[in-house]
Amino acid sequence: MSPLTSIDGLSEAAAWASDVANTLSTGRTVVLDGAADLNVMLGLVQLEAALLDRGLPYRRALTPSMHVLPASERVPLDLGVNEVHCSVVEETDAHPAMPDADGPVHRFVPLAATVELGREQRPRIGTVSPALLCALVAEHLAPAGTRVRRVRPWVLLAQWGRGALDGAYDPWYTVLRDHLCQEGAMRAVSLAEVDTLPSTLPDGFSVSLLKRLRRAWSQMDHTARARGFSEAVLPALRHASMASARLEEVVWHRPMLPGQTLDMLEQVAVMGQTSHADHEENQLMMSRKMDALLTTGALVEPA
Repeated sequence: MSPLTSIDGLSEAAAWASDVANTLSTGRTVVLDGAADLNVMLGLVQLEAALLDRGLPYRRALTPSMHVLPASERVPLDLGVNEVHCSVVEETDAHPAMPDADGPVHRFVPLAATVELGREQRPRIGTVSPALLCALVAEHLAPAGTRVRRVRPWVLLAQWGRGALDGAYDPWYTVLRDHLCQEGAMRAVSLAEVDTLPSTLPDGFSVSLLKRLRRAWSQMDHTARARGFSEAVLPALRHASMASARLEEVVWHRPMLPGQTLDMLEQVAVMGQTSHADHEENQLMMSRKMDALLTTGALVEPA
């Protein structure tokens, strides 16, 4: 497993994560706090994986989804004298500086960070998701942990959910995707390489052609699949509902984990089909998804 701390642009975040990890290793009970939303859960599960690998005491404290209870209406948790609080907060805007690493409360928030990319190594400014900060802490706590290794690729989906790809280009999504591929944690594949044609695809795909492809997909070879989806995607290239950067990932760089039938984007889509309006049921579902990631590394199993 190649350390995330080796990625250019994460040196400051890595130093912060080391300080936070030290406070979580003191034997106090760690309270994992966050809204029952996917991006938050993908951060919390990084921390929980490391705590389990280290055998450190902790408890979950999932709260209602931000769609149900906005941040302005949330009541801060009451901490015991022997507890330390890790709060994952997904916000639209990026923070310009690292959160405070001192005290009993640690906030994991979106962070503005610069990374150099391309042949000319030009600096690109983007936003690092809170889940990536959680993964950095997890790496310090249990660098060789089995569960840490199992859940770490899912930080890519937290970056996906940030929304930067809807506007233009997300340098940190590209950096994470390439890093995880290079270390062998996942592959980035085209639609032709997935065994199950995704249940949801962007508006603009040829509807009639997609219907034919779905019926024949399992019997088609790689060449036939590539030809078929290339024809289907042509109308979407002119459709305004999805930015070209995200469309490129959806069609040509789908993240696939070893030994799993459904790619990661499809797993999120399938999970979204079973979401619950009742906030208590939604919290229970998110807790169960954390259990699934910790034990199997998958959000959903294929039907």
